[in-house]
Amino acid sequence: MSKPFVRRALLGACVAVSLAAPRTAACSLCRCGDPAFTLVGSQIFAPVRWRVGFDAERFAKDQLAGMHAGGHESGADAALREQEVEWRYTLSATYSPGRRWTLVARVPFAQRTLTVADERESLSGLSDPELLVHYRVARAARPGSWVALTAGVRAGWGENDKRLNGARAEEHLQPGSGAAGAMAGAAFARLLAAETSLFGSLGGRVNGRNDAGYRYGHALLANLAVEHRLANRLNGIVELNYRWAARDEVETGLRDENSGGSVLYVSPRLLLKIDARQNLWLRVGAQIPVAKGLYGDQDEKVNLLAGLTLRF
Repeated sequence: MSKPFVRRALLGACVAVSLAAPRTAACSLCRCGDPAFTLVGSQIFAPVRWRVGFDAERFAKDQLAGMHAGGHESGADAALREQEVEWRYTLSATYSPGRRWTLVARVPFAQRTLTVADERESLSGLSDPELLVHYRVARAARPGSWVALTAGVRAGWGENDKRLNGARAEEHLQPGSGAAGAMAGAAFARLLAAETSLFGSLGGRVNGRNDAGYRYGHALLANLAVEHRLANRLNGIVELNYRWAARDEVETGLRDENSGGSVLYVSPRLLLKIDARQNLWLRVGAQIPVAKGLYGDQDEKVNLLAGLTLRF
């Protein structure tokens, strides 16, 4: 396969999605992808001590309106759809104290909106901060190739007791989960050619139960990505992002039947180097669901993201 063909394919996929994606978007705890790769690419262990990022993401989904996230009948006509839209703004930072370790911290702020027929409700606030650790266990002879173990924790500090009209708002409106969680897995990178690299990761996520009794379903996440240099200051990325999640539990032993399941996304992105010293990068992309095995009556849409990464 020729390099010009790869460049045209990557650039065409990214531009097509950028033009088509604004019609849609998915919920925060359901998001796919590897946060470290999104922020810094496959050079997670590069000798750059600090990277700081800011991301703006839009997620959307819908489900049957007759059963709300609290697991109880909402009183709405079962034929109505509940539209869920979230804007999420995340401040991230990575720090590499040595050649084998990289730490990733993420602090998100979420704005969620639920719409059923002509009724709309919105809430915003701090979501759940995360801390991830990447430890390189092996480095191949070729520079830029490595294998690493990953682990992380999600603090249950996100706001989860927001109220509307004097009562606690339903779970899918709360900005945070209100429960701690943990993640573990493995990742790898391989330099395929001077201008092309391959990245992959596989991990699991375990979620705790919050004070209201709700627990988001445990999840399995897998990612595979190819990054290719398209021009002097432009890189293209195409990812496959897969997620399987168990159904949410409204309370112990009672599941939300319209939650969980599997989805596979194709995710093209463009990375534009803004300054000549390669310190500031602009990231724009989308996640397009191409295969779904969701439980119950629900649907996930296209996700949009844009962000900046500063390296120093």
